Amino acid sequence: MPEATYAVKPQRLKRPETVPASDESFAATTELNHELVANLLSRIDLFESFPPATLRQVAEVCSTLALDSEQILFQHGSSGSSLFIVAEGALEIFRDDRVIAIVQRDEYIGEIALLDPGVRSASVRAVGPTRLVEVSREVFNNYLSREPEPLTAMMRTIAGRMRGTLDDMQASYEQVNMLVHDMLNLLNVLSGASMVAEGLTPDDDNLRLLELIGHAQGRLETMMREALSKARGAGSSYAKALHDPLALTRECLEQELALHPDIARVGWKLTAQTKLRPCLCNAGDLKRVVANLLINAAQAISSAGNFEIEIGQDSAATWLRVVDDGPGVRAEVLPFIFDTHFTTKRDGNGLGLSSCKRIVEDLHGGSLTCESPPGGKTSFTVTLPG
Repeated sequence: MPEATYAVKPQRLKRPETVPASDESFAATTELNHELVANLLSRIDLFESFPPATLRQVAEVCSTLALDSEQILFQHGSSGSSLFIVAEGALEIFRDDRVIAIVQRDEYIGEIALLDPGVRSASVRAVGPTRLVEVSREVFNNYLSREPEPLTAMMRTIAGRMRGTLDDMQASYEQVNMLVHDMLNLLNVLSGASMVAEGLTPDDDNLRLLELIGHAQGRLETMMREALSKARGAGSSYAKALHDPLALTRECLEQELALHPDIARVGWKLTAQTKLRPCLCNAGDLKRVVANLLINAAQAISSAGNFEIEIGQDSAATWLRVVDDGPGVRAEVLPFIFDTHFTTKRDGNGLGLSSCKRIVEDLHGGSLTCESPPGGKTSFTVTLPG
């Protein structure tokens, strides 16, 4: 997706220390006249370096919008090229059922859109009756881009904000790495499973459970060490080898997903062509893809539902398809299901399918697609070359 055209952290207006008594407040007006809009623009950090005469010209051609409560300003996936300033009320930035941010009075969104129009990365709606001032990219190009020095100051403001965002991201990244490090230490306690298993007889029902715990410990330790290695910048080449796709899928079902409650409550069927040739892949990552797709399928259907895993090959590729008889994916949602953090689940994080997409397409050179025709079954298809 192109870069977001809204500010993740809405920026407040820079207000003067004193406001002349003659200035009319937005709350006391029913219309935003040019003088009020020019005053508003002059207090924004993006425009504070522009000459007053220029801002008065801009104010005369800016648009003002009035939104009713819950009215949509723009939808996720729509194109956008305007900056919006909240004069009254508030805006809610959201994706599906998840609220990302609230933009209050005297805050603005969309400054990046003035420089680089793109697709909106979220939807925005009014929180109560709301009035906005819109600065379009056309207005920006016609009036503001002609002022080299103020424009440079504006670029510095945006650049500074982006550096701050990157610093915040780096801090969060480091915190996650610290958590992974500490989780790796805690993981050692699971070694006790193998110690207990050594004292059990082969016919003990608990032996299988302890074996699954030991397998999970090994997989988690491998994944955590790989994550820490990448964080240090010590990543090696991506390891791939020839593996039987049917065997990997069975291992995923019998080990990684053996105790998963969503898989246990539904019916499933695994079918495959005879005489499958090995395919070149990273075994651990391919099982991650299979696990995510199967869990998604199980969560999409009722306890009376079913999903099927089909594996096949042709002369050029190996494919694995997961088909479920759930309610399907809504047409308006389908284009975004592989976007990072996009989810329709109330407690979801939107990382499963985007992770699958990266593994299959970026790391394996394959493809991951979804088909969900109205009234038909939903299918996810993984295609690997070779």
